[in-house]
Amino acid sequence: MKLPTLTNDAATSCWNALDRGEAVNGSLLSIEYIGDENDEALTDLDLEELTNDLSEIQTLFSRRYPDGLPKSMGGEVDSAIVKVVHSHLSKCGSVRHLVQLGFWRWLSNVACKGVFWQFIAWRFPEKKQINWGITSASQAIEVYFYRAWLRGQLMYDATLPDPYSYAKRGHSDIWRSQILRQDFGRDREFVKAFLDTVVDAKTGRTAIPSARLRTVVIPALRAWTASGTFSNLTYHESKDLIDHLIAEGV
Repeated sequence: MKLPTLTNDAATSCWNALDRGEAVNGSLLSIEYIGDENDEALTDLDLEELTNDLSEIQTLFSRRYPDGLPKSMGGEVDSAIVKVVHSHLSKCGSVRHLVQLGFWRWLSNVACKGVFWQFIAWRFPEKKQINWGITSASQAIEVYFYRAWLRGQLMYDATLPDPYSYAKRGHSDIWRSQILRQDFGRDREFVKAFLDTVVDAKTGRTAIPSARLRTVVIPALRAWTASGTFSNLTYHESKDLIDHLIAEGV
């Protein structure tokens, strides 16, 4: 399918309108498309199953927290949406097109009469526009739904009983700061070993103090990549390396 794409300025205009409680008429926008010009264009109808699944997730959490989603529970929401976002959108376009920030601006600010905009506003009441894709390409991992799709894209493993098990593990900061912002985040077997080491499998909580992880472990892993690459390591080799660096008291 051809994917709609939106400029930063157009997305900002739509965002401001929705924030004022006004409707956005997508037909009046100058929307361009990425993909084969002979393909059909993605429409709101193609996103119906995704919006239904997201609504179910939001309803589940809203029932548990009728007075508003606690900040401490945001990571659970982020993990819960990974599978539905990745599985539905990966049927709509190629990876080459889905990494285009303009698509995520359209999805977050125009698609389905603002349903995705409202979901993000529920997740982030402080309403920082970067979550809606209003930013530069260099900050793409800060875009909420793009980050959810990227977690699924990086960690989907069809050999596992749950192909998304690793994509759903770990709280938001683990993914934003310790995986996606780091050079080693692209090496799936290393990320598996990393998650198995720093995230408690039963509770889902960080098994290493956050301060130590941020100031000691991550810098040590970055330093190691100065003379090597995790892409050449198996899961077990990656696990042994992480355990070794932590045991050394780096």
